[in-house]
Amino acid sequence: MYVDIINYIKSIQETNPILSIFIGTLTYVLFPEQAYLTAFCTVLGIMVLDVVTKYYSISVNHGGLWKSIKSKHINSNKMWEGTSRKIFTYMIIFIMIGLSYRVSPVAGAASFLGTIVYSLLFLRECQSILENLEDAGADVGWLLSIVKKRKSKILEDEGVNEDAED
Repeated sequence: MYVDIINYIKSIQETNPILSIFIGTLTYVLFPEQAYLTAFCTVLGIMVLDVVTKYYSISVNHGGLWKSIKSKHINSNKMWEGTSRKIFTYMIIFIMIGLSYRVSPVAGAASFLGTIVYSLLFLRECQSILENLEDAGADVGWLLSIVKKRKSKILEDEGVNEDAED
């Protein structure tokens, strides 16, 4: 399946040179190393899981999926506003990380920065997922406290004020 997707993208690029230039530039900026692609896909996957658990939480608290949709608790426009804002913000952050690798005279420093940022985004999404599950009635409070402590530890080690981060 992965090979099919790559072949499909290549066929599109062969027929549309503007798209090819755009994809090539974006790939060059976002993924200066293979590790960046892996981290990007991981954060993207956990973002999707966050949206799914948010829908689950809302539906559990309002009598099921169909009742939640009918009562407008689940509203695609409202969910899309928040999700699109998050996607835009994260893409800007990913571009900044990729560009930092390209302009930094010390590649190791940029890779370290990328690792910290991708880790924090991952932990932030994990925290959101656990909060959604807790809202739905799951007993994950103990795990949520572990994730919050780990995130705080990383921020403290980097000298970042956690209140300024939110």
